[in-house]
Amino acid sequence: MKNIGIGKALAAAATLSLAVAFAPSPAMAQDAAAKPEELTWARVTMTRFVSGKRERALEIIKNYFAKADQNSGVDSGVHGIHLDTGQWDVIYIFPMKGGPGDMAKQGTPEDAKWMAEMVKLAGSQEAAEKIIAEFDSLVAMSVTEVGHAHKDY
Repeated sequence: MKNIGIGKALAAAATLSLAVAFAPSPAMAQDAAAKPEELTWARVTMTRFVSGKRERALEIIKNYFAKADQNSGVDSGVHGIHLDTGQWDVIYIFPMKGGPGDMAKQGTPEDAKWMAEMVKLAGSQEAAEKIIAEFDSLVAMSVTEVGHAHKDY
């Protein structure tokens, strides 16, 4: 299931409320011999919403975050999965087109385009910030991991 647009929203929420720790794992050491062009990188964010707030959070994602992503013209490639079992409500996969170096980037032109669209949808900068803050308040717990995939498996 592909859910374009949610990426910037959850990325904004993650940027505002979470710090992503990047610690090399044994698996990374094994894959060190792989050529960069053979790998694709992604951030995976697993989120649980405050009890009873899932529908409101998904409404914000659908009506603001996803639309801002789509309207910005940036092909984020975000994939979302709404879970029916387990401890998480949603999992979003955020492709890292620039590889692990994407983690060091803040305030990219894509981010600015996304925020400009959020402001248009919300009606003002202040209203957009309130929507993002509301979304953050609906998150009970969120975990972000960074990983890679090999093109041949």
